[in-house]
Amino acid sequence: MEQSSVDTTSPEELRAPTLLQGSDGEHKLQEKYDTRERAITFYEKQMLDYLAPKMIEFIGRQEFMFVATADRHGECDNTSKFGKPGFIRVLGNKYVLYPELRGNGVYANSGNLSENPHIAMLIIDFTRDTVGLHINGRARVIENDEMLTFADKLPQSVLDDIKQEGKKQPERWVMVEVEEAYIQCSKHIPLLSKADKVIEWGTDSVALKGGDYFQLQDLPLYDRVGGDTAMEIAVDLFYRKVQADELVGRFFADVDMAGQRTKQKKFLTMAFGGPEHSSSQDLRLAHSHLVEKLGLRQEHFDRVMQLFSDTLQELSISEKEREGMLAVLESSRDDVLGL
Repeated sequence: MEQSSVDTTSPEELRAPTLLQGSDGEHKLQEKYDTRERAITFYEKQMLDYLAPKMIEFIGRQEFMFVATADRHGECDNTSKFGKPGFIRVLGNKYVLYPELRGNGVYANSGNLSENPHIAMLIIDFTRDTVGLHINGRARVIENDEMLTFADKLPQSVLDDIKQEGKKQPERWVMVEVEEAYIQCSKHIPLLSKADKVIEWGTDSVALKGGDYFQLQDLPLYDRVGGDTAMEIAVDLFYRKVQADELVGRFFADVDMAGQRTKQKKFLTMAFGGPEHSSSQDLRLAHSHLVEKLGLRQEHFDRVMQLFSDTLQELSISEKEREGMLAVLESSRDDVLGL
């Protein structure tokens, strides 16, 4: 019997050979919107797969850039990188190197690069020439120790940065191999005046970092922890724990759990400040038969609270938000138990 084979050819291998820059998608749109000739003129006159001398000079005097990455699912993050002029280093004309300084600990871009090495960098000069430079390529995150293994190939400024102590030392580095380099034209870039500002590199000062500028802590708990999606996930996980629990599982033995989940989601949405409404009388009525017929008591309420706390912890809700949510639920104890 003839065996069928699985085609393991990657999308890149299926592409027809071409000297044309850009993606298949942009080429199709150029045909659709009749801009192919204009696009080819741009590719030929403005786009390189390395850095020209003037590009290198431009990079050397910049103090910030925007960086975009995507994870293996294609979900994107865009961030900004800041440093003193020259913090973006150019190695030869094919590689760019920049430091990852201490940040919020999320590692959105570094995490993306660990799954998908493609990176897009946009460096804009707002204060002198009002022009920008796009660099697209493939990136690799490199730890300080690994950087030192090829110290003889690095600029002295990189080695000096690695020798910095405390929070001023780069945590790691990102090396980018240039695949596309091209201009961001000047016509729409505003000319800005640069004012003096003392920069506190590596600080943890809430005031210097801008504090809660967007006033997120004023939002209801419901919104802060993730809104409707969070309620849906939390309720599902919570009831799986409840039903499997020896102490409180019996209260749900003959319950329509699909309906119960819906009710619980509405209650939590209301309790944490979301767009639902109910009253303490509703809680008393809903739980009265459990108190009268099944013996719902303090120890059962304590266990349910513990299971809900475990659920929040498993979902990586912060300690501060967990405490706030549990305090809200604790306030319902007397109504649930009919006290």
